[in-house]
Amino acid sequence: MSGSSGLRAVSLVVGLVSALISVAACDSAKFAADSTSGLFQRAAPAIEQYWDYETAGAAFPASIIQLEGIMRVVPDNEVVVTSTIGAYIGYGTGWIEDRVEVADADDRWKEAERLRARALIMYERAWDLSKHLMRMRDESFDEALALGPDGLKSWLDRVLNTPEDAPLAFWAGASLGARINMGMEDMDTVADLPLAKVLLGHSVDLDPDFLFMTPKMTLGVLAASQFPPDMDLAKTIFDEVLEGTERRNLMVQLNMARYYAVNKGDSKLFTELLTEVLEAGDVLPESRLSNVLAKRRAKRYMDQIELFFSDLSE
Repeated sequence: MSGSSGLRAVSLVVGLVSALISVAACDSAKFAADSTSGLFQRAAPAIEQYWDYETAGAAFPASIIQLEGIMRVVPDNEVVVTSTIGAYIGYGTGWIEDRVEVADADDRWKEAERLRARALIMYERAWDLSKHLMRMRDESFDEALALGPDGLKSWLDRVLNTPEDAPLAFWAGASLGARINMGMEDMDTVADLPLAKVLLGHSVDLDPDFLFMTPKMTLGVLAASQFPPDMDLAKTIFDEVLEGTERRNLMVQLNMARYYAVNKGDSKLFTELLTEVLEAGDVLPESRLSNVLAKRRAKRYMDQIELFFSDLSE
């Protein structure tokens, strides 16, 4: 390097540092919050690979509050917003709904209703944040949503069209679907089911393997639990996901037992699937926490099999 080149390089570095200092001085909180988003992406696998259900559940509320605080500073940071949506849905489905099931089984109806209302708040917030993300991508999102499933699909095809966009479509569909599940008494909420299917289906189209095929599995759950159910479609979807995941995502067997086998009245399949979950080892370390939850519920469902199949309680 010549002397003049060296001086230019030094001047460039000094200029960059000065610019960064100026930016940080103008809004150090925003600078720090944006920098933190990268940590979320790098830390996420450690959470997904965690092994203790109780510890993870106890940590979720603090994480949500922290994320909300960071999002207040950087509301347009996609990583932060997506992480917040995932935290709300994860805590709601994995911990609050778990307590709903226990309360229902114990005939503690008031407690179950209180918990359902709490879960609904989580999903409402997740759906609101999902809409915020979509508007960030294209401000015509609300107009597309108002046009119904066809309008939404056209918007998704135009705006979210790479595999990297699959998480946005999935989390939006998951938050809307969870919101519907917790608000079944509200017909306006239930009417949004076709929109949830479009979002989940678009995520599958973009990246079929995203999150160990969870979006496609969710479509199987919806097919089996909608009114009227499409049991043939549900069976096809569940079988495809079982094959695609090599039966390592234990949530697939759990949900196939809970929604497909129960609705078919097939107690034998129900038992076989849950036994497979309970006897599986650490088959998917990348999604260990999810599999821990699957085992927890599988044990409870096996212990309560008479609640799912009336002929066994006679």
